[in-house]
Amino acid sequence: MTERNDAGHTTRPRVLYIVYWGAGEPLGQSLVLPAVKSLAARGVRFTLVTFDKPLDADHRAYMSAIRADLRESGVDWISLRYHKRPRLPATAWDVLHGWSRSIMASLRGRPDIVHGRTFVGGVIGRAVASTLGSRFVYHNEGFYPDEQVDGGFWAAGSAHHRVTLAVESRLYDSADGLVALSHRARGVLESRPEVSRRRTPVIVVPSCVDLEVFHPRAGLLPHGPLRFVYIGAVGGRYRLDEAARFVAVAARDSAAELRVLSRADSRLVAEMVDAGGLSSESWSLGSAPHPEMPSLLVQHQVGLFFLARGTSEYGCSPTKVGEYWASGLPVVTTANASDLDDIIERHRVGVVVGGRTDDDYRSAFHRLQQLLQDPDLSHRCRAAAEEHYSLAPACERQLALYHRLVAGGGLGYP
Repeated sequence: MTERNDAGHTTRPRVLYIVYWGAGEPLGQSLVLPAVKSLAARGVRFTLVTFDKPLDADHRAYMSAIRADLRESGVDWISLRYHKRPRLPATAWDVLHGWSRSIMASLRGRPDIVHGRTFVGGVIGRAVASTLGSRFVYHNEGFYPDEQVDGGFWAAGSAHHRVTLAVESRLYDSADGLVALSHRARGVLESRPEVSRRRTPVIVVPSCVDLEVFHPRAGLLPHGPLRFVYIGAVGGRYRLDEAARFVAVAARDSAAELRVLSRADSRLVAEMVDAGGLSSESWSLGSAPHPEMPSLLVQHQVGLFFLARGTSEYGCSPTKVGEYWASGLPVVTTANASDLDDIIERHRVGVVVGGRTDDDYRSAFHRLQQLLQDPDLSHRCRAAAEEHYSLAPACERQLALYHRLVAGGGLGYP
């Protein structure tokens, strides 16, 4: 039974939270677990469903530690195995498995809200919510069909693209609440005719950072080359080759080196860095569990985020940028990504690269050199993270959405 106060309002909403990531992978560690635990501490009763990749799922001690941590936070966790190949049958199996296990878990108590995060998580969540008669929140994590086109995986207008666009539209138009990653994405969602007609609440929850974990370094780094760092995914939309080319251009004017921190295939990383023209002695590759990332970031001076051009750019919220800023590092980024252009201009916490030529990169590097002379830069970066990527206010917005949906009774909330 859902707990209610004397006025009949829900005090502890029951939420089934489905995400097509693993709890043990970097995105799960940085985005899902901190948010779920924080909301659980605010009274939400969570059942978390994740799809864990074999690399993590087979690491029993690691997964047991995650389970114990979630149990201590009051979160029930259903860890399902992620299947990758063959892609369509594997994803279809994951959807069916996620739906059936979610329904079974709900036999102990119907959730007030089914929260589907990521595109596939949204598909599962929509099916579960329809089966159970629960409210449905779609947390889009970007414009998935367009991301696949911009990443070079699908052709625009192909069957894959058209079908997923139709599914995505259905998720937006049938949701009782929507979560967008950026203010620009929120504007796009609110302009949809059906979302506008139904007055569907849309909130902005960027890829938040646990500010209690990431901190600026104490003191200066030893004298040496300018240390750039690139963390996270590579390939597709994530242009490590262009980031490496920026460092290569910078190295023509000043000593510079690049550290790549990623779990991506080492051959792909090497191919992309080589394509960027950066010499082998000027870069290195590593990876680390998410808890070690704060200590690694503060060994660098500048973070990099280079995204492919396309219609999906403004729908994202790069986790790595929030972590760079929380660690006191300015960012060099391509234009038109999320809300970054506006934040960087207002806070002066990085450089936006306007074009993709060597001259554009050289101009951006010269602006970066000037910015790095500012003794207040690290403080401003931290302040930008606190204002735009803080976990606490994002959780409060999400909690307010949950209560609003449970108390609303019908669609078309004032």
